[in-house]
Amino acid sequence: MHTTRRSFVMSGAAAAGALVLSPGRILAASPIELSISHGAPTYLNMLNALGTAFHADHSGMGAKFIADGDNWDPLLQNTLRESVVGALPDITWQSLTYARILAKRSVAQPLNEFAGDANAVENLGISRALVETTLVDGKIFALPFGTTIPVVYYNMDLLRKAGYQKPTPPTTWDEMIAIGRQVAALGGNINGGYIEYTSTNAWIFQNLLASLGGHMMNAKQTEIAFDGDEGLEAMRILARFGEINNVDMTQEQSRQAFNAGVSGIQIRSASGISSVVKAAAGHFELQIGEFPISSSAGRLVGAGHGFFMFTKNPDRQKASWEFLKFAAQAKGQAILAQFTGYMPINLLTLNDPAFLDQYFKANPYHRAIVKSLAVTGDQFSFPSDNTVKIVEMMADEMRKVVTKREKPEDSLATMATETRKMLQS
Repeated sequence: MHTTRRSFVMSGAAAAGALVLSPGRILAASPIELSISHGAPTYLNMLNALGTAFHADHSGMGAKFIADGDNWDPLLQNTLRESVVGALPDITWQSLTYARILAKRSVAQPLNEFAGDANAVENLGISRALVETTLVDGKIFALPFGTTIPVVYYNMDLLRKAGYQKPTPPTTWDEMIAIGRQVAALGGNINGGYIEYTSTNAWIFQNLLASLGGHMMNAKQTEIAFDGDEGLEAMRILARFGEINNVDMTQEQSRQAFNAGVSGIQIRSASGISSVVKAAAGHFELQIGEFPISSSAGRLVGAGHGFFMFTKNPDRQKASWEFLKFAAQAKGQAILAQFTGYMPINLLTLNDPAFLDQYFKANPYHRAIVKSLAVTGDQFSFPSDNTVKIVEMMADEMRKVVTKREKPEDSLATMATETRKMLQS
């Protein structure tokens, strides 16, 4: 049987998508309608499908999704403001790296009463590494939903037009930059490539640093560690991308350029694969490559996300826990895979041959990158309430390097100095 996105959900999620009713009709009739904030308006179809399937499995419960930002950082900032005025939703879908700040501010509620200990959560199919990202002072504050890793998107038509002859895409920074220069030299409105250095939580910088064997802070988190040789090399890689980027674009503009077929290379999250595949279909040959790991001690930094419980109402907490479990198990994981490029995180589900077969048929580009999960941890967040300010400052400094207004070593020094100041304030 030919596998479609619809048949994947039907088979992999026990017909979770069979009841495709209007979310408005479902939720309006629910005695307990959970309010769930998110910062991903582009994934509203996935969220609505998740709410529909959850209601189908849990009579008397529903979910209303509320956009409260257009990315993880704005969502966090809005959440912290809403916590001050008592306007929090029941649940939020956020980056797991914010577990500490949400717990320390007493915004997120611990899940141990419902989840048990870390071993119990691991038995649900969540890896120990991901469970540990949810722990704050030994308590569990989130249930993971999915993750992603950085990958390299290639417009092979443009690469070949610029003289690239290999059947497979580049595998090193040197190869990437070399062909990027040739693509940029094609002229007109053609761009060599773009690396999404302004990504949330300095995620791309974290990956450049980690792939070179570096760390953001020391093990005890008492001193920054990104200002060494690895950090400087990371900034130099960014500078080299500035050489092949003919136009200073925003992240969204760069994505539009790549999808329109006028940019040769785009480095971004694997979560964008589904949308890029649709854009490329019939227009140019798309290939996905692994993010280069240049050191034997190198690794990748994932971007795990999950659901946090905010409500303190006992009845709504019980309903919230049911939703969190649903999202982290087979039906929720199948819906995540159907509608997004995020990678499922439930190991029990991923070890199911039937699910895995359907998953790769629905997400063929993931077959080449799933192996990277073996060297993937989760992203770092500074142990400070100034986390967002720090990463915004870092993005500003990286922009200066990419646009050739500052030397890599100078911007790195500024990043280090300003980070130390904000960690101490």
